[in-house]
Amino acid sequence: MFKKEPHIKALSNLKNSERKKLQEKCRIQTSNEEYSFGSNTIKQTNFKGITTIGTIYTDEGNAPIWFKEKHDEKLYPTVLACWRCPNLIPVVLTHSIVLEDHIFNGANLMISGTIPPFDERLTVGTVCGIADKRTPNLIVAVGIVQMNLPSFTRVIGETGVAVQIVHHLEDELFKVFKVKEEPPAELLQTQSSSSEELELEADIHEDETKVESNSDTEKEKSNLDDMAEVLDELRLEDIDYFITRALYYTISQDTKLETPTSASNFVSNHINHNLPKGTNLAEVNIKKSSWKKTAKFLKHFEKEGFLKLKGVGDDLTIVEVNKDKDEIKQFLPYPVIGNQGSNTGSEGGNAKTTIKIVTLYKPINLAKDFISSNKVPLKQLYMEPEIKELINKYITMKDLVDKKDKKCVLVDDMLMTMIYKKKEDQATKSRVIPRANILQPVLQNNFNKNYHLFRITGNEQTPLTKTPLKGEPPKINIVTEMKIGRKVITKVSNFEVFQIDPEEFAADIRKKCSGSTTIGETTSSAKKTAEVQVQGPHGQLIMSYLNDLGIPNKWIDFENKLKNKKKRK
Repeated sequence: MFKKEPHIKALSNLKNSERKKLQEKCRIQTSNEEYSFGSNTIKQTNFKGITTIGTIYTDEGNAPIWFKEKHDEKLYPTVLACWRCPNLIPVVLTHSIVLEDHIFNGANLMISGTIPPFDERLTVGTVCGIADKRTPNLIVAVGIVQMNLPSFTRVIGETGVAVQIVHHLEDELFKVFKVKEEPPAELLQTQSSSSEELELEADIHEDETKVESNSDTEKEKSNLDDMAEVLDELRLEDIDYFITRALYYTISQDTKLETPTSASNFVSNHINHNLPKGTNLAEVNIKKSSWKKTAKFLKHFEKEGFLKLKGVGDDLTIVEVNKDKDEIKQFLPYPVIGNQGSNTGSEGGNAKTTIKIVTLYKPINLAKDFISSNKVPLKQLYMEPEIKELINKYITMKDLVDKKDKKCVLVDDMLMTMIYKKKEDQATKSRVIPRANILQPVLQNNFNKNYHLFRITGNEQTPLTKTPLKGEPPKINIVTEMKIGRKVITKVSNFEVFQIDPEEFAADIRKKCSGSTTIGETTSSAKKTAEVQVQGPHGQLIMSYLNDLGIPNKWIDFENKLKNKKKRK
């Protein structure tokens, strides 16, 4: 339902009576009398997709929780609603490869991809959740059951659509509402014990004696895994604690801090740099703290007496820090992000920051068979040198080097099909190909491109996102143009992927360019993203600012439309 970005209208609050009616409908449909929205404020908006129109319901934070089609009374919970209320709907288990390669790419769940036994409620027409067998309580997709699943005890050899998918994690519904909520820690804890049980059951069938001898080792390993998972899923209090410690470090130890300084500079070049060493900036940042916004964070510590601010609303400047507070006097420094050891002293936390993009390739179709034929385990993602090494290994293993010219390869059917997509080319093109000309067509035809962003400070490399993102590496777009009325503006978009907050960015640009700024959305592209406008021709200034954040010019597209206009004679 949300394969393409839906067009949504403005949100409006539901009346209290309408909210109660909607909640009662949800209870009746799910047979859960105790279900509640958890908020007295529920909003609604109409949406229009490619093939359907309907209504989306959100919580007070504008996160989508339920939706329905216009001419259908059936309500669908989003995965967020399922996380907040476990056991809301029955669950169908599947394999991770089915989720990643098929469901997350827009396909339905086939019966052969499911894992019995099935919940008795999974009859035709039932709204259900889809979960990975390794995380059975964490719903990642929602759909409608198309077959009477409880009647199946085996699925091998069966055909047909088991569940028609209407919504999944990180689909266009999530993107249009900019959902960033993480699954609750308790679901992940349940996941660990459940997956452990599945593994133990498999071992029991294999050899009872072996299970007994290995049980202590498995338990010890499981406990370590559980501990690692708990550490990975930081609580709100933990995030607040780390950021507070970074503030104390900044005030007491950061010799590069000069006041007055902008709020954006204070956070990005001081607070973020002075977090404890090893902290993941994708997990610990102002957005994920209880303050949510930089302005709220700064005003809190102004009230506590640590800072003195000037400005109105979100446009704040730190004019003074208080080093006489007891917390600052008693503060003990620690290794910070980018600290390269005792030799670097306090400068380690303020090393130059750069952004790095790592391009990765996900094998599809024939590429999986090719990798398996090399007798190596199949991975989700590969770097280009790894694929090049696999090709060379395959050529050597199959003895495909041309005897007449060692720089050429006499490709076999497998490589021929991977290099040329069209069957006509496969039949007519020469099979003798220079080795140097093999890699790029193999990558282009048999792998999907992904990218992973990293922030590098000193010797520390911190991922900006939890997992690699699909598609080509992004470029920030800057356009200087003249609006109606001969007013020159500069627009900047597609910067959020680099973890640049629109409000902080606008505040910083406003000061740097000495011009008023506005925050809106792009109108020219199909996929809407945040866009910051500033008055005046400031393309070069903004590029310089982005360079200071570690983003080189090769990831910036700057178009000056004023240069193309000829002066009138």
